[in-house]
Amino acid sequence: MTSDTTSVSPRGDLGDRLVSAAAEVFTERGYDRATVAEIARRAGVTTGAIYSRYRGKADLLADALGDALVEQIEAFLPEAPGGGADLLHLLGTNLFEMDHSNGWLLLEGIVASRRDPELADVIRRTFEDDESRLAKLVEQGKADGAIDSSLDTAAIVHFAASLGLGVKVGQLIQRTPPGADEWNNVIDVVVGAAAPRQTSP
Repeated sequence: MTSDTTSVSPRGDLGDRLVSAAAEVFTERGYDRATVAEIARRAGVTTGAIYSRYRGKADLLADALGDALVEQIEAFLPEAPGGGADLLHLLGTNLFEMDHSNGWLLLEGIVASRRDPELADVIRRTFEDDESRLAKLVEQGKADGAIDSSLDTAAIVHFAASLGLGVKVGQLIQRTPPGADEWNNVIDVVVGAAAPRQTSP
């Protein structure tokens, strides 16, 4: 999925309908109780239409999660003209403003993956794909001189992903967030610390 509303999804309309229906069913019923038949019914197709494109529920969940994670990042791209550093700052300061409605979908998948090694592998790959996109933005920030090139990209990405996941879980259990000003002050310090160190003349 892209932020360009005029672009065509690589999955096509049917694929998007299937993934949208799957996200709804997984969120409402949980991964274990969701059925391919119900997903097909919601999408207005036969189960054969699903199996012609997907091996099963795990692959549908991967696409649903992938869409949600990518859309969260791409929603901020137009607002981050400075590239990687600007995006990291926007992601951090807007964490509590993001749509975390897909959080239950993610948690359902994580819980179910304890009993389903194939699903665990699918979810891990989904996170890896998402983190690879963020890593490219961090590398862009390094190339632009906005992020200290001596910092490990994988460590920055892991920190950002862990922070995002923690906020998502906190919102799901209705944990009271900090004040906006206080939170943004912390993000300013964290992102500022990632800037290149100034050398003495």
